[in-house]
Amino acid sequence: MDSNFTYYIIVLLAIVVGIVIVKKVTGCLFRIISLLIVIGILAFLYFTYFR
Repeated sequence: MDSNFTYYIIVLLAIVVGIVIVKKVTGCLFRIISLLIVIGILAFLYFTYFR
């Protein structure tokens, strides 16, 4: 019975760590994608109006 309890604790810990890692990665990806969108809009405006 003790080995099952430790197994469940390890699985719960792995799930929590996985969620934290996914949140950090998606936050970083969201910042990168939004930065690329802003750069694209600025490039479009430059080539459309100032060229």
